[in-house]
Amino acid sequence: MAITNQNLIFDIDTDELKAIKQMFGANERDMRKAYNRALNRTAVTVQSMSARLLKDELSARKLSAVRARLRHYRLRADGPALSGLKLWFGLNDMPVSQLKGTIRRLGSRKNPDGAQFTPSAQELSARTFRDSFIAKLGSRRSVYHRKGRKRFPVSEDVIAISDALHVRIEDDIFDQLPKIFLHHYTTDLKGRVAKRNAS
Repeated sequence: MAITNQNLIFDIDTDELKAIKQMFGANERDMRKAYNRALNRTAVTVQSMSARLLKDELSARKLSAVRARLRHYRLRADGPALSGLKLWFGLNDMPVSQLKGTIRRLGSRKNPDGAQFTPSAQELSARTFRDSFIAKLGSRRSVYHRKGRKRFPVSEDVIAISDALHVRIEDDIFDQLPKIFLHHYTTDLKGRVAKRNAS
């Protein structure tokens, strides 16, 4: 299954991190732990936002199907210093059955010539599968191709997600990443200091 990868680097204002640390009276250990926890929480937040955006843009049938395509999210410190974030994400191809659209047989029953899928989403183009056929295997009709010369096994055909969707994610969501990260960092640091002071 093809995966289109993107790497994005975000600068973090270390002076702002230190200022928040001093504001709550946190120590260096608290700061490091809050930073690492904020990385994980930020990745989850951005993934959830991206899934909702892609469900609309792709006219996907289920949000869970889109989340599966966005499984490959990683957010880590860019180097040993607390000065930047590096986000890696991937968008897998989508099976035809997970997208809204029209499936049409090409040719006739006696002389089949494949199938065509026209997605409802404007971001995606119609796709022709010459060596495929239409069948209902499970709960929904889709387009399949045989893996060998025998009738089975078969594999469902997929639609590649366009680069335009990467741009939409970057423009609409990833620009918010530093702000999201600082929110999680501040919340976690405040909680750690309050817990330490209460004990």
